[in-house]
Amino acid sequence: MSGAEAPAASRLPGPARNMALEDVRAKADKAREAQAQWRRYTLTQRVERVRGFWRELQASKDRLISVVHRETGKPATEIEVMELCGVELILKYFTRNAHRILKDQAASRPWIFLNKKAYVRHVPRGLVGLITPWNYPLLIPLGDALAALIAGNAVLLKPSEWTTDTAMFLEGVFKATGLFPDGLLAVAPGDGTVGAEVIAQADMILFTGSTKTGRAVAKAAAERLIPCVLELGGKHPMIVLKDAPLERAAKAAVWGRFANSGQTCVGVERVYVEQEVYDAFTELVAREVSQLRQGLEPGYDVDLGRLIYPRQLETVLALINDAKEKGARVVGGEVVDADRLVVAPALVLDAKQEMRVMREEAFGPVLPIMAVRASEEAVRLANDSELGLAASIWSRDLARAETLAAHLEAGLIGVNDLMGHYAVCSLPFGGFKQSGVGRRHSDDGLRMFCQSQSVLAHEWPANAPEPWWFPYNELKVKLVSWLTKLS
Repeated sequence: MSGAEAPAASRLPGPARNMALEDVRAKADKAREAQAQWRRYTLTQRVERVRGFWRELQASKDRLISVVHRETGKPATEIEVMELCGVELILKYFTRNAHRILKDQAASRPWIFLNKKAYVRHVPRGLVGLITPWNYPLLIPLGDALAALIAGNAVLLKPSEWTTDTAMFLEGVFKATGLFPDGLLAVAPGDGTVGAEVIAQADMILFTGSTKTGRAVAKAAAERLIPCVLELGGKHPMIVLKDAPLERAAKAAVWGRFANSGQTCVGVERVYVEQEVYDAFTELVAREVSQLRQGLEPGYDVDLGRLIYPRQLETVLALINDAKEKGARVVGGEVVDADRLVVAPALVLDAKQEMRVMREEAFGPVLPIMAVRASEEAVRLANDSELGLAASIWSRDLARAETLAAHLEAGLIGVNDLMGHYAVCSLPFGGFKQSGVGRRHSDDGLRMFCQSQSVLAHEWPANAPEPWWFPYNELKVKLVSWLTKLS
């Protein structure tokens, strides 16, 4: 990035100030009052109002993109394609399928209960607390908020303190529509102190962030006996077999690592390539990386922006230095502008499993590539991690690739594909091992915002008692025993 391309501002947006805890509690109280009204809306009414909010947000798209860019430095293409289009796909799935997913579900019953009706009703939980990260300040909170609202809940959102303006913009548009009870979607800016208060107020928590913080969130939710869904770190292993479509695989590796400047939980974090094609693959990857355009302009002709969270620059540089000390060849990785968190994309070639960059989540523009002797070794090394969010395998033999993929310890598997699961909302989204608990998206991802209410209704004969009620006698025992055997 040349000096002529740099914006005039030399300072990046800083973290938001904490909302006073009494104000967080007041917002939670108001959201509960709003939810008491909102849950009485029919599902059709809720769906139509959520769609109306989306239309208003689309009308403000240019301003929204500007806000997100100012906070994150993302290229406009990524904001529109990866965030706005992602939200739209989530919205369409849930609004089109909400009635099917949330309708009362008939339950089977034994023959002895033939004169009764049994079904499951889905009841909103109440106040859903969302604690969301800085890497996708639009996609993650809005995608989750829309699902929670459709299910009949209120939402109390604690965004990252580094990307609060995006959340406040959403809250403003939501309120301005006039389609919802006042306070139904509320934003509580601040750091972990505010997040702890959100947990103390909510009936359910959905947290997206680091594994370390996720453990603390889980403990706090457990103390209150409220459900929490956690989507945590990832260390995506990409396995490239010797018969892989190398051109596609190389382009995928570069996009899968460097999109959003590497700040994507499901993004490629390490690549294992069979020895026979290692040189050809790395040459293709290096060529793709050399063509990336880096800058801080908001236009559509920029590929890479900057890091969002200041500490990530330290993390990326530490991983690169460790790899160099342990014998890796590093191409790129120069700090272009430390004040604005701009670092050139880095390739770590001849990587080894013991290097930190192969074991710790980088969450930045650094891609390590390691040669392996065989596919079995690649699978073993891929599973050698505490994390298991996403993984991918690349081969022209789809049957073999899918068989090998079944042995990968990750919740999201790509075969000659990657990072598309979030947009295919019918798929459950979540990880294995230390990468989280629970799943968002899919039918279950909408129902999770509800409590299951089991209903058993006696239909006929209207005034007759059950044979197992008082008073007890031997004839009743024999009757009930006989009816049970028939069931």
